[in-house]
Amino acid sequence: MEKFLTATSTFIEKATDTRYFLLFASFLILTDTVLCKTINTPLLQFTYSDVANKLQLGATLIYMSFFLFYISVFVPLTAYTLGLLLNLLPPKCLSIFHNVNEGKYKKDGYISIYELKNEAISENNSVKLNICIKQENKNNDELRLYQLSFTFLFTSILSFFITFNNQGSILNMAFNFFNYSDDFIQPIILLIMIILIIYCIALGIGGYCLNRYTSRYIYLINKNVRGG
Repeated sequence: MEKFLTATSTFIEKATDTRYFLLFASFLILTDTVLCKTINTPLLQFTYSDVANKLQLGATLIYMSFFLFYISVFVPLTAYTLGLLLNLLPPKCLSIFHNVNEGKYKKDGYISIYELKNEAISENNSVKLNICIKQENKNNDELRLYQLSFTFLFTSILSFFITFNNQGSILNMAFNFFNYSDDFIQPIILLIMIILIIYCIALGIGGYCLNRYTSRYIYLINKNVRGG
């Protein structure tokens, strides 16, 4: 019972983290797309008999490998390419994605993480090094969120066009829901979807493709910090 409660508590804790939601949602949408194109059975219509009769262990393992390749190689490569293309646009077109590092190298009290880390190593200063590590860990967590936001956005767009003619796919069912849902629920669901799309565009494009939200500077009031 204690193990069950611990596992449940851990699951709830992770479920409140947006990153896990975006990762799981991307997995479901991509899985739905693959099922629609391979065995013509959307995920929402997938049954236990389909698992027994249509799936093979080898194919499942290959798909899991494909998914890992997709999120770790294909999506980052796509984001990098898209970022290069977006940077060819006039700066005004990208002004909606604010660069948090803009002008900080000129401001008093700001120092780059790279420079501070070099100082910490050369001075053997544990305080400065801990400040750098803390900021780098924060940046890594935020960058992971931006990456998963772009993954969800890209996967949704890709799936929408691939499964456009399959009315049973997750995304088609979500859009068709507006035609059949209650008048009270419809605007709420629509608002949630719009917020989610804007959220993923802002973080996925601005934070991941353009890398404008990751702070490369630290505000240090006293640069002569002494460490033990």
